[in-house]
Amino acid sequence: MAVGELTLSSRFFASANCSSVIRDSSSLILVCHPRSSPTKIILRHVAMLVPRGNLHKTIAIYPGSFDPPTNGHLDLIERGSKIFDELVVAILRNPDKAPLFNVTERVAMLEALTGHYSNVRVDTFDGLTVDYAAKIGASSLLRGIRALSDYEYELQMALMNRKLRPELETVFMMPAEKYSYLSARLVREVAQLGGSVKGLVPELVEEHLRGKLDPAFKLAEFTSGSREEKSESRKSRARKKA
Repeated sequence: MAVGELTLSSRFFASANCSSVIRDSSSLILVCHPRSSPTKIILRHVAMLVPRGNLHKTIAIYPGSFDPPTNGHLDLIERGSKIFDELVVAILRNPDKAPLFNVTERVAMLEALTGHYSNVRVDTFDGLTVDYAAKIGASSLLRGIRALSDYEYELQMALMNRKLRPELETVFMMPAEKYSYLSARLVREVAQLGGSVKGLVPELVEEHLRGKLDPAFKLAEFTSGSREEKSESRKSRARKKA
């Protein structure tokens, strides 16, 4: 037992011949009988030295390609950071795919977008998700579900992950309504065709998309301009003939 920084060991109790202990909410009364006359010791503000167990830290991973990061991704990251002690945004390295942004670019964008969260970090991995989860000590897997078609696929993945690693729990989270249709694939397609992605991705990602696809945008604008000129030329010739 301790009073402030004072620790009373079993040797003290033996030397004082303490016969009983009386506790109340604010003090500890030791009834002792030294060699002289019986006495009573009152210790105020006693703190019991109770061994503390290991604190359980919940680590979750949010895996994906994030090519590019969208506002839907950030919505899940923000909400997931409020649920788990630590959230790891894990970018899958897939050599079989030809991504729009390489891994380094995606890591840089996500770190810039999530830097204000004290419990969120960005990492990369390859291979099985369950193996990566075991490697970093994650107990939960965060996944977003936008529609029924997502659920069918995610259910299969969740059941397989449970088969491979039963202690890994999958947590499904619905996106905000305004992002319920949004996917990185759609953003890429719209951007590659020269469409506006404003409001679909953060401004930082929009700038990176513009820089990455700027030649394609110029070609699309040139092609569109040429078609309009040809159309006007045909209309002009038709008017002259008339």
